Amino acid sequence: MITNSIIFKRHLEKGEKVLYAVHKHWIEMLKPSLEILFFGLALPWVLYFIGFNSKGFLWVALGWTAIAFIRFIYVVIDWYSDTWLITNMSVITIEWNGIFSNNAARLGYEDIEGASYEIKGFWGTILRYGNMTLRVMSGSHSDLKSVSSPKKAELALVRYQDQYLNDRNMQDTDSLKTLLSSLVAHHNKSK
Repeated sequence: MITNSIIFKRHLEKGEKVLYAVHKHWIEMLKPSLEILFFGLALPWVLYFIGFNSKGFLWVALGWTAIAFIRFIYVVIDWYSDTWLITNMSVITIEWNGIFSNNAARLGYEDIEGASYEIKGFWGTILRYGNMTLRVMSGSHSDLKSVSSPKKAELALVRYQDQYLNDRNMQDTDSLKTLLSSLVAHHNKSK
């Protein structure tokens, strides 16, 4: 969780800690990674070694491979940055839409009605990934597709939500006790 706290630091409030991060499954990166591997790495170098081995084509192959590497880094960041951060204060939903565009929303634990997940298909069952929905009391919801271990994520969300609400109730109870005792003491002094 330390890496999540560092990477997503700008989304966190002072004193807020990431307790659990819900990420997409690695299968979401498989297709773009294979495309990059084939078109960005294998194809230019196979062409270079089967006969296009001129100095000019070597530079083209190197440049093409560098662009493919940058594209791969972009795919990894996009995969990792679409997440739900379960913190000690709230749930933060983050959707990365590009280098200069991301959406983030903070959902308070008191506003969260519940979470559900759906695992579809053979590969989803075997590799344990599915879609999750976070329902909010206002009637809106937040979806995250192809979540890794959705059951584990749902249980973590419910556990940390219960922990937060219980801690909050204890603080409210202590505040109420303090207020009532000061009112009683003030009333006794005024008599």
